[in-house]
Amino acid sequence: MTHIQFYLIETENSSEQFNYALQLALQHLARGKHLHIHTSSSGDTSEMQKLFADKLSHGSDRLSIDHIGEPKNNREVLLNLSAEVPHFFSSFESTLEVICTGSSGKDTGRERYRFYKSRGYPLTHCDVPAQLAL
Repeated sequence: MTHIQFYLIETENSSEQFNYALQLALQHLARGKHLHIHTSSSGDTSEMQKLFADKLSHGSDRLSIDHIGEPKNNREVLLNLSAEVPHFFSSFESTLEVICTGSSGKDTGRERYRFYKSRGYPLTHCDVPAQLAL
């Protein structure tokens, strides 16, 4: 069963959400994991690709970033940056949800938390101070 990990960032700034997502992704890639980042739009996909352009010297064959659909293979870690639960999340070993605790981010994060919980997925969460998300 897919394990769901929530990371709650004390901010309303989406750039801090993306920066923290980058840190999480790099950690998982350094551990040899295959990672798919699901974004909400083509603009968000482009922004994440730009963030990775300077940071990723190796391991790019284990990374996919997209807003349209699910990856064809390598379903170890899903990092969700979309406001909705991706329909394919359960095909991954783990799903990471990075939530900004600003008003709208917190509300949509709570909806996703309730969705996963009502279906019996194992959930954990971590509060991330804003200064760590830079």
